[in-house]
Amino acid sequence: MGVSLGSSMGSESPGAVRRVLGAAAVAAAVAAAATGCGAGPAPQPPPAAAPAVPPMDAPFEPANAEGGKTPPPQGVPAQAWAALENFLDVRTAAGAPLPEPAADPDCSLPGPGCTWDFGAETLVWSAGTGPRALRAEIYERWKSSVRSLGWPVTSEYLFGGDYRTDFEKGSLIYVPRLGRIMDWNPAVEKAAVVIGDSQAGHDTWVGKGLASLGYTPVILGAGGTGYTQGNGTVDNYPSALETEQWLMPWGDPALVVLQGGGNDAYGADNTQIRQNALQLIREVKRTYPRSRIVVVGVIGDGTGRRAEIDALLGRVAAEQGLDFLSPRNWWKRYSLTSKLADGLHLSQAGHTAAAPVFARELGAILKQGGD
Repeated sequence: MGVSLGSSMGSESPGAVRRVLGAAAVAAAVAAAATGCGAGPAPQPPPAAAPAVPPMDAPFEPANAEGGKTPPPQGVPAQAWAALENFLDVRTAAGAPLPEPAADPDCSLPGPGCTWDFGAETLVWSAGTGPRALRAEIYERWKSSVRSLGWPVTSEYLFGGDYRTDFEKGSLIYVPRLGRIMDWNPAVEKAAVVIGDSQAGHDTWVGKGLASLGYTPVILGAGGTGYTQGNGTVDNYPSALETEQWLMPWGDPALVVLQGGGNDAYGADNTQIRQNALQLIREVKRTYPRSRIVVVGVIGDGTGRRAEIDALLGRVAAEQGLDFLSPRNWWKRYSLTSKLADGLHLSQAGHTAAAPVFARELGAILKQGGD
């Protein structure tokens, strides 16, 4: 960046250039910063905004069409450079200046779009959304989720004691208490968050049963995974949670269901399963200290390794003071064996038959102690 800016300002640093030339551009840009450190209002106002930056006395001077107060570095569109310079002035005027960047903005993103690395924060610009500041953790997540999230429409702002950033297609919240990123789900208070395996999709006996009880299932986990088992793409339950391979919804869900254990029947011993189950439960309790948690065991015919793991999970749940629902003999008890598609997984007819059983037994558990 030094070469690009220095071409018209001698040997002065980029920060000095901005300090000398930026004052006149502050006022209107500051007035437009409706949330956090953003340089402009979000297309959709967030439900809770940080205090606006107080207006400055200096008059607003629009950036010139050639790229703002200084010529843009090579490869940086004039529109982007003007917006980014104004953003830096806003931050400085608000008492939260960014440090000197190590390099010029990278404007190779389609859109077009630019990113500018400042270490703990990265500025992200697009023509439609303007410049936004993302903390490093949120930026790294956004890079891997651009298609699902879209461009950021706000910088970070305080939200319920945590830090939220809104995007075109969703929101991410950084929770310092957990040191993790969480997903924003506006209906979380009616949701049942499910960590499970292939038995726990929306169209399975778990998903259908929860929906029939009035919950909106939020399905996490993945087929082929368990307390100790990953599937080659997604890690085991506790590791996937802690490394954010899937994101937990922010807030207080009505219910949390920990389902699975069938895939742990292959290879893992009871000690490993127990340790990982305890690790998962501890992290879920830490994440949702006010939510009801139910452990659902391993569906089967009541015999063999699947039944052993079901009993083990029941003991772990009891030790942790959690409710436990055992489906260990449902295949035989409810004549579901003929509805198995492959000897382990229910067919769609099997899921349809098992869903009301799950709903009935879960409903009875939830009535005990009441919510």
